[in-house]
Amino acid sequence: MTHFKQYIQYKALDFKFSTAGNSIDQLERLVAGGSVGHAVDGQFVPAQTIEEVCPIPLRNVCAKLSVDLVDRLDNALGVLSMSKREFIEMAIIEALDEVDKVLQEVDAFEYVEARQEADHE
Repeated sequence: MTHFKQYIQYKALDFKFSTAGNSIDQLERLVAGGSVGHAVDGQFVPAQTIEEVCPIPLRNVCAKLSVDLVDRLDNALGVLSMSKREFIEMAIIEALDEVDKVLQEVDAFEYVEARQEADHE
């Protein structure tokens, strides 16, 4: 691919993802900057945590990983200018979509469903 085509692809993808809507990362940056909050007695009070202003419930996902893997992740995210949250969320969604696809392809719940049907007869 030529440099021109690569640049056009980059700009197209940049536009695509910049218009995808506000991410939790963007909301977290706004909280850290004191730009979002709520009114108390007519006065603006900056939110102290993302949970105060996020429209969906959040839960933390933690995992101990090898130092080499974390270093590799940090290096890749630095090059891509991505946060760990963005990367991990996208990776988990893609992995779970693949799991759903494979479970459906192999009819993983065939015997569970058959047993449930037999129990209801």
